[in-house]
Amino acid sequence: MKRITLHGMSSRLHRSLEEAAVRNGRSLNREILARLEASVCPRPVDVETLLQRIELRHAQIGPIDLSPENVRRLRDEGRRLY
Repeated sequence: MKRITLHGMSSRLHRSLEEAAVRNGRSLNREILARLEASVCPRPVDVETLLQRIELRHAQIGPIDLSPENVRRLRDEGRRLY
């Protein structure tokens, strides 16, 4: 297995990758490898499966109010829309 060393990674990028790794249940190394593989060797998208997943997720969370007023209110409260 090949090894590489990354130079010049900002603290902000490192922290973001660590947070993503935790969210995805991966080690930092696995998170970086998954992201590199996805960007260099993307898998074809199965549109039907993706649409089914979106419909299921929408049914679970219900409608989302994306009116400009609500988006501004959520932004001002420091909340994310996802």
